[in-house]
Amino acid sequence: MKNLLSHASLPEIIKHNVRGGVGEVRCRDYLKLEPDGVPFDAMRLNEMQPGATIPEHCHEDSAEMYYIISGKGTGIHNGSRFDVQPGDAWLCRRGETHGILNDLHENQVLSFISIYFAEKKS
Repeated sequence: MKNLLSHASLPEIIKHNVRGGVGEVRCRDYLKLEPDGVPFDAMRLNEMQPGATIPEHCHEDSAEMYYIISGKGTGIHNGSRFDVQPGDAWLCRRGETHGILNDLHENQVLSFISIYFAEKKS
């Protein structure tokens, strides 16, 4: 299939200490902003290595949605912390604070999808 996005075909992006956090997150971008009107800025698969954190932060120009694929961790939204597990998701609107921590199980990779919504252009 011409438009298939296989995991193996996407370049891996390795990020360290994301937004001032701790550890390594491995990412693969499935969607990027395109001129044909797709409303996403990006769709990214993230694999947080054991002990990695992305501390509470804010995007002033975009919204972000987290969807947990595997593992368990701690989600953060507007100062509230909560346990997350596979199938859980939450939307962080533009200007809201959010983060995610791989802090519940030693030696676990926490995998989640981030969908970034582009700012509407008028």
